[in-house]
Amino acid sequence: MTSYQSLIRYPYGGRTVFEFLTSKFPYHDPEEWAFLLGESRVKVQGEVATAQLVLREGDTLTYEPIPGRIREPDVDTNYTILRETIEFLFVDKPGNLPMHPAGRYRTQTLLNLLEKVYPIAIPVHRLDRETSGIVIFAKTEESRTWLQKKFESREVKKEYLAVVRGKFESELSLEGFMGRDLDSAVRKKMKFSPMEFTDSKTVSTHFFPMDYNESQNISLVLVKPVTGRIHQIRASLLHLGFPILGDKLYGPRETMFLDFVQSGMSPTLLAELGFDRQLLHAHSISYMDERTQSQVTVKSNPLREILSFFPNYKDYVP
Repeated sequence: MTSYQSLIRYPYGGRTVFEFLTSKFPYHDPEEWAFLLGESRVKVQGEVATAQLVLREGDTLTYEPIPGRIREPDVDTNYTILRETIEFLFVDKPGNLPMHPAGRYRTQTLLNLLEKVYPIAIPVHRLDRETSGIVIFAKTEESRTWLQKKFESREVKKEYLAVVRGKFESELSLEGFMGRDLDSAVRKKMKFSPMEFTDSKTVSTHFFPMDYNESQNISLVLVKPVTGRIHQIRASLLHLGFPILGDKLYGPRETMFLDFVQSGMSPTLLAELGFDRQLLHAHSISYMDERTQSQVTVKSNPLREILSFFPNYKDYVP
C-alpha cells in the first residue's frame, strides 16, 4: 500500500491532526478526513492518530489512501526523453504535469511516470506544474549531487521562452530583490522589488525580445535567469508590466488565482487569462562537464502552444 509522509513544520506545530489535514490537503473534504481518521489510516510517529492529537514541529505524519477513493485531476502525460546518458535523463516536460506528488496530485506526476520505466530517477531541479520544457533527472544520488552543486554555483545556464502581454521592445536586465509578498492574499506569492526588503534575496534576469503578435498584442521573450529564485521570471515580468499569458498568480489581476481555486476554470476566466496555463517554457540548458572536457547543451522540441501564436519562432530562437 502506497503511503504519503509529511514532516510537520511551522506553522502547523501546536495544531491538531484534523486542522492540519483539512487546511494542508483540501483534496479531501473534512468529512472524508474524519472517515479516514476513523479507519486508522493516519499515523503520527508511527502510531494511529486521533483527530484531536496535537502535532509538534518535527513530527512525521503518514497517510494511507484508499485506492480509487479520490480521482486525481487530469494531466498531460506526453513527456519526451530528449537525451539519455549513463548519468542523466533530459526530459521535455509538458505543461499541466506536476514534477512530483503534492496536493491533489499523487500518482499522475512526471516522477511516477519515469519510475515506471527507469529503476532510479531523481529530480536535480524542478519546474512548476504549468511550466513546460527541459528538466533533468539523475540516475544515481552521486550524479544528482554533482550536478546540483553546479546549479548552486550558477554554472548551469538556462534559457526560457515566455509569451507575455504587450509589446516587449527592448533588451534589458533586471536586478533587485525577491521575497514573499506579504500584502498578497495568496501565501505562496512572491514579489520583485528594486529595493531590499525583509527576508528578500538578490535576483538577476536578462530579457530579450524575439517577436510580436500585433493582432493578439503579445510578445515572445527569451529569458536568461542568472539567479534561480522561486517564481523569479513570473514575478519579474509582472513587475516590468508584461505578465505571462495564462498566469493566474502573476497576472494583471491577483484575484484570478483565487477565482480559479474557488470555481475552477470558467469560460469567463479563460477568456481573461488568454490561455489555460502560464506560457513559460524551459527552452534550453547547458553546462561544462570538466570530467570529459565537453560542453553539454540540450534544447527542447518546438512547443505547439508557442507555435500557435508565433509560427516561425523555431527559426530565430537560438
